Amino acid sequence: MKKKNNAKIICTQEQDRLNFYLQMEQDFIYLFSTNYYSSLIFQEYANGKPMSYLFRNCRKYRQQNIRSRALRMLTYVEKEYHLQLFEKTRN
Repeated sequence: MKKKNNAKIICTQEQDRLNFYLQMEQDFIYLFSTNYYSSLIFQEYANGKPMSYLFRNCRKYRQQNIRSRALRMLTYVEKEYHLQLFEKTRN
């Protein structure tokens, strides 16, 4: 992961839907939405989590799904916007 990158994963709430965004400085890039609403997941990501948080192990099934989906979408965003979010792509 890029050390100087201040990218965060942010979650917003719309009724029974959670929307996830990538925040880089003042820019927000939409990642994905889920119809599954969990107050625990919303509270965890509402203030933003660093991208390194996605690589931690978690036994909660729903958390694993959110993290794996976020990683898939981040690789897509990285290619689409020509960003260097991960250590692997900097080389």
